[in-house]
Amino acid sequence: MMEMKYYNTYYYANIVQNVCENSFSYLRNLDDLFGGEYRILDFIMPFNKKSVLHEFIEFVIRSIFVEEASELDNINCREKKNWDSSNPTYITPLEVVLNKYDLNHENFMVWSEKEDCNVSRESFEMYYEYLFTEDAFDEVIYKLSKDVFYVLFLNREFLQKFNKLLSSYLEGCLYEEDAKRIILADNLTDIVRTNFKLYRKNIPMWVQRAVFFRDRGRCTHCNKDLSGILAIGNLENYDHIVPLNLYGFNDITNIQMLCRECNSEKSGDAWKVSIKYETWY
Repeated sequence: MMEMKYYNTYYYANIVQNVCENSFSYLRNLDDLFGGEYRILDFIMPFNKKSVLHEFIEFVIRSIFVEEASELDNINCREKKNWDSSNPTYITPLEVVLNKYDLNHENFMVWSEKEDCNVSRESFEMYYEYLFTEDAFDEVIYKLSKDVFYVLFLNREFLQKFNKLLSSYLEGCLYEEDAKRIILADNLTDIVRTNFKLYRKNIPMWVQRAVFFRDRGRCTHCNKDLSGILAIGNLENYDHIVPLNLYGFNDITNIQMLCRECNSEKSGDAWKVSIKYETWY
């Protein structure tokens, strides 16, 4: 079981979706994660429990807080509940998140007094720079990312767009001699081919179970029951949403359930994923 705080979870999820779907607008930032020096090769290890999407979400949320640091002032950091102009108290948005997740940290009022800082845009930015070095910040990024992942993992259409983004970076390595040298130097030849398409790997049981329950034990294309409860002749097949021959990844976010017939028909093609979901009642 995991504890969901649901603190702005959908807000962050929406930003992550926007970054993925409008990747060209964020190209320079995304290159810091996936592009420069062929960093995409850092993410090709098969079926890590900390998926590539977890890494992507953490990157986006960190970027949000970094951008936020330069936009704070003594208006948007006022403690609104107990505001007293004669004895003003300030709390930054990042502190609100840290408090929501019950993470210990030195608050702005204590820090500013210790640092002998006046309340100003510069002092808020300095405070954020201080928080960025603290363990509590890494912990809140981790916790926020888990919550956002839980929401986005249910959205197969988003997962397809995200994995297409990954595949574009991997395919971009194809004609780069430096990328080929990295494969040899890092002993990645059992994971990635010389044409930068990944080898098929056995799908771990934890991935199968997660995908089975997410997809409700049904073929996501034809809706055939694959649970073995209502019919024993239907076998589940675990399919790469973006096929490996199209530079797809061995990542839990790139796996869906299909029946044997649909999987055979799809083969190595790129099908549009189903946006149909079983209703709860």
